[in-house]
Amino acid sequence: MNVVRRRSMFLIIGVIPLFLVACNSEQPTQQVKQTNTVWNLVSVPVLQKSLAVNYRTTGSVVSDQRIDVASRTSGYIREILVREGVNVKKGEPLLMLDGANVEGAINQALAAVNKSKSALKDAQTDLMRFEALFKRGSVSDNKVRKIRLQRDVARDTLSEAKAGLKTANSQRQYTQITSPIDGVVVERYKREGDLAAPGVPLLTVESNEGLLFETYIAEGQLGKLKEGDTLNVEVDALNEKVAGVIARIVPSGNPLTRKSRVKISLSAVPGLLPGMFGRAHFEVGKKMRPIVQQLSVVRRGGLDGVFVVDEDNTAHFRWLQFGEVIGESIEVLAGLNDGELILAKPDNRVREGDAIMKKGAASE
Repeated sequence: MNVVRRRSMFLIIGVIPLFLVACNSEQPTQQVKQTNTVWNLVSVPVLQKSLAVNYRTTGSVVSDQRIDVASRTSGYIREILVREGVNVKKGEPLLMLDGANVEGAINQALAAVNKSKSALKDAQTDLMRFEALFKRGSVSDNKVRKIRLQRDVARDTLSEAKAGLKTANSQRQYTQITSPIDGVVVERYKREGDLAAPGVPLLTVESNEGLLFETYIAEGQLGKLKEGDTLNVEVDALNEKVAGVIARIVPSGNPLTRKSRVKISLSAVPGLLPGMFGRAHFEVGKKMRPIVQQLSVVRRGGLDGVFVVDEDNTAHFRWLQFGEVIGESIEVLAGLNDGELILAKPDNRVREGDAIMKKGAASE
């Protein structure tokens, strides 16, 4: 019984492939014929245009007025009146120094003035008395001359003492340090109780007016730029372009980076602050490039391009390499030649090989 079953199974397995081959041979081969659509669309010639060759660099907005505020006299800091980020006006107090030494110097100078006044008064009295005695012949001319010399010395001593008092009084104003400009406090280097010394920065105040954009350019581009050239600076924080003028070019370059520093004067724009990051767009020449309208650009298979119309009025999709966007147009870096026809406003349903009825419309 088992032998019969096995033979039956082998027979069925052998028959099945023959049956499938017979079924397939009975089905006729069907060929699907694809028909191309005819479109009533306008084609335009590709034209070349003279475009600016831009050279881009990165940089930061800086203040043309950045001042390190220091003391002109020594003294301990008694009080700091401002903190970082605070806007200040010109002449506004920033910090106070301990004026004990200054007041002591003033009192000492005042005492010297009073002493000199007394000495001058006494010398003047002696001179008047000896001059009267000289008229009566009681003293010699030499004695009167010595007394007059003492009076002159006392007068000079008084003048010197007054000058010392004036200098001491002038030091009093330096115990209150004020802002030299309108701006914002960006750095604070000392704390209350620290010793302030002449020439050592205490605070840094930066003006928000007269802002510059500082960047560095390669030495190969240095000869293509000059002071007074206009350009645009794209500031990321403002998401807009700010008009600028090249204010200063430092011809001495960095020996490591081979770049030179350039400072660009920026237009007054609300919200523009020192420290903002941006990109400068320098125009360093001209170039001829094909341009197409952005309405002519389509995407097929994840690639951007245009439909080119050949001599037989047939549309062919061509992938292009694009450059900068110029208004409503876009620069073509590779893929198109001057004079070729493309669809001005292709329909989304246009496919490879479709026929185009209209052609040769003027390009805008």
